[in-house]
Amino acid sequence: MIWVSVAMGGALGACLRYALFLSIGTVGGFPLATFAANAGGSLVLGLLAALFRLGESGPMSWDSPLRLFLLVGVLGALTTFSTFALEAVDALRAGRVGLALLYVSATLVITVVGCWIGYLLGQGLGSALGR
Repeated sequence: MIWVSVAMGGALGACLRYALFLSIGTVGGFPLATFAANAGGSLVLGLLAALFRLGESGPMSWDSPLRLFLLVGVLGALTTFSTFALEAVDALRAGRVGLALLYVSATLVITVVGCWIGYLLGQGLGSALGR
């Protein structure tokens, strides 16, 4: 059942990432869809990780299939470091060093900050729910 949870989440996350690509793609050569997937996914990952770590038992516990579905499956497929790396290399190959540096820097800062904010929000939500 665990493998099915991860696989189903992965399929959903991959479809979400493709939908982002179709809807926003790139803007001025900046790979906005991948940036949005990584930034938003990091925020949600932080939030959910905090909530699952606060859960002692049941569907919101760290060992639950729901955590594997969401964190490993959906968010693992939605966020994509390999595509991020390739898009940075493509910008460098095109001689757009400034764009590549902006993309790499912005992605690293925003995803780490987003994950931290999400984690803090999750802890606050957990406290509000009495966990």
